[in-house]
Amino acid sequence: MLRLDGHSRLSTGTLYTALDRLLQQGLVRIDSEEVVSGRLRRTFALTDQGQDALAQEATRLRAAATEAERRLGAFRPRPQGATS
Repeated sequence: MLRLDGHSRLSTGTLYTALDRLLQQGLVRIDSEEVVSGRLRRTFALTDQGQDALAQEATRLRAAATEAERRLGAFRPRPQGATS
């Protein structure tokens, strides 16, 4: 995975492998299909199970970020004259 300007770029193979896995796990579904310039284009959507999994992952990441910020606070120098 290549990171440019804070954004991730996935290779086509990596993306479709991930989408296939998410389909098999029931986390996404094919929302629509159409042929554009002779190539099949699919639009994917989260399933209810996928929305639940995403919400749980967001909660987990939020908790991890909060803990990281707490730990970083222990290393920040205190302003002069500060107590506690």
